[in-house]
Amino acid sequence: MKTITATPPRQATAGATPQASSLSLRARAPLVATLLAIPNAYWIIQIEKVREGPYPTSISLLMNALLWLGLLLVGNALLGRLRPTWRFSPAELLLIYAMLCVSSAMAGHDFTPVLVQLVAHPAYYVREGVLPETVLEAVPAPLIVQDYAALRPYFVGNSTLYRWEHITAWLVPIAVWMVFIALLWWTMLCLVSLVRRQWMDAERLAFPLVELPLQMVEPGGTLWRTRLFWGGFALAGGINLINGLHYWFPTIPEIPVKHQDMAVYLTDRPWNAVGWLPISFYPFVIGIAYLMPTDLAFSIWFFYLFWKAQLVITAWLGWDITPEFPYIREQGIGAYLGIGLFLLIGSRGLVQQIWRHLHDPQHSELRDAGEALPYRTAVYGLLAGLAGLTGFFWLFGLRGHIALLAVALYLLMALVITRIRAEFGSPVHDQHFSGPDHVFTRLTGAQGYTARELATLNFFYWFNRAYRSHPMPFALEGLKLAQRVGASFSTYWLWMLWAGLWGALLAFWAYLHNAYRYGAGAEFFQGQLFGTEAYNRLSNWLAMPPEAHRGAQAATALGFALAWGMMWLRSKFMGFPFHPIGFAISGSWAMNLVWLPIAIAWLIKLLVVRYGGLPMYRRLLPFFLGLILGEAIVGMGWSLVGVMFNIPAYSFWGQ
Repeated sequence: MKTITATPPRQATAGATPQASSLSLRARAPLVATLLAIPNAYWIIQIEKVREGPYPTSISLLMNALLWLGLLLVGNALLGRLRPTWRFSPAELLLIYAMLCVSSAMAGHDFTPVLVQLVAHPAYYVREGVLPETVLEAVPAPLIVQDYAALRPYFVGNSTLYRWEHITAWLVPIAVWMVFIALLWWTMLCLVSLVRRQWMDAERLAFPLVELPLQMVEPGGTLWRTRLFWGGFALAGGINLINGLHYWFPTIPEIPVKHQDMAVYLTDRPWNAVGWLPISFYPFVIGIAYLMPTDLAFSIWFFYLFWKAQLVITAWLGWDITPEFPYIREQGIGAYLGIGLFLLIGSRGLVQQIWRHLHDPQHSELRDAGEALPYRTAVYGLLAGLAGLTGFFWLFGLRGHIALLAVALYLLMALVITRIRAEFGSPVHDQHFSGPDHVFTRLTGAQGYTARELATLNFFYWFNRAYRSHPMPFALEGLKLAQRVGASFSTYWLWMLWAGLWGALLAFWAYLHNAYRYGAGAEFFQGQLFGTEAYNRLSNWLAMPPEAHRGAQAATALGFALAWGMMWLRSKFMGFPFHPIGFAISGSWAMNLVWLPIAIAWLIKLLVVRYGGLPMYRRLLPFFLGLILGEAIVGMGWSLVGVMFNIPAYSFWGQ
């Protein structure tokens, strides 16, 4: 089956480097992004933590960033009428969009806000008698807040962050963790710089998720003059408009597109073992999935049902007496590791090219000109970042080789997720509880670790609990946007570096501002769950360190083998229908919400391609882009209205 993807990349001019349009990037663009990141961070924390959704950072294509881009386009059109020379260029608009994506990821559901909870949780709940003293004794003091007087108003609320004793209590932990975040983000950006040429120019990956923002800023405005686009926009936007009004006025009928659990109808054994089985009809997911290759879309919904079948068969045979069997999470981890190793082996040629370039740049096929970073800088920067991250955890008690392996495993997962986004554009990729903290203690056991090592390893939880708002894919997609509009890679790279650091700092501010006002343990909907999960786990580790789990080991090996087997079969048999990426990501929590819309999009695209070919696919593409943008503008618009006027509002995604 031939893969059908979005429109091929358009270069500014043949043979031109991205540096050719660098003059079109004026300083005002990053200034606007820097300023917009402030209300954006507050908005994200409000809807994803204080309120009950929506959760835009749990989606690969950030709906909040699309709304900002839409508002900027309206403002740009008005600006063009008043002062045409003041109009923002497409490269400037996309730079703002890329920076907002990065800063949003830093403030996202599974990133810095989780860290804030881990910093605040132990000292308060040890004092409250919820956690044992052994937890606080094991945790490195500089990594957490220990002042109970500053923590109590954080959890209870009705206070303010802007008191000197509150600010000083947080200064040291925030400073320490900002150093770590800077190292982590620098390392990821260096890795992105090294794979950019191979993935964009040599392999020409599709990058489906950049198609909509690119068409939104196209100078000719072709998308905005297409009737099919407005049809899709009206359909998705209309559904969200009606459902938003229904939220306020229940007499208005609702259009049921959000997930509803079908498991309530499966009450008899073994069918009730299927667990949560939601169906949904999210328009934006159908739009994103239309951009995906058909074989991947098929594999996602097929393997989702495959995992559910495993649960039913396990119950039928009576094997569910073993807790967590058949270890779906570990099968997914094995598949991720298999895909990651496959990527590394497939990158041998790139590594050899870089090695030759470092030793003899004059005769190398690689060129530093036009790249985000010179290859020498990127390589040494990656090694320095890896050493810095390893040293960070070693400094706080983790043995050096364990810290190195843990950081390397995280970067491997980050590389796989970035590749999945760049090549296939999956709408979700959460893969809960699959980081080094889980893998090491689950597969090798925790009995060989000291209490300090377990406490330090527990801090991997905050950036590995799930990977929904992983920042690294946004960096590579930002460089792809730069390439498509002929902008400077280095300019985009530097401003995305800044956006990551600024976004993380704003995430601390926005979370703490809201916590002291509403109370992380009071009016916050998602104020302390992640902290509770992490430290309850640590408490159990300290009380009874788990042994290596043989069943989990076997499941991980099985997932690894199945992923490799599918990759081998795909290389030998053209048209082999099962994709290892679909196998890896379909067992995740978020896939419950999107499997049916992906199946619907797969069927539509299959029929379109089979009976209309690529021309028909491209002709219908604006309709599906309209579905995405219509839900982004109206759906996120409801949440923006709710935050601005401090009133409850409709959540199009999540609860």
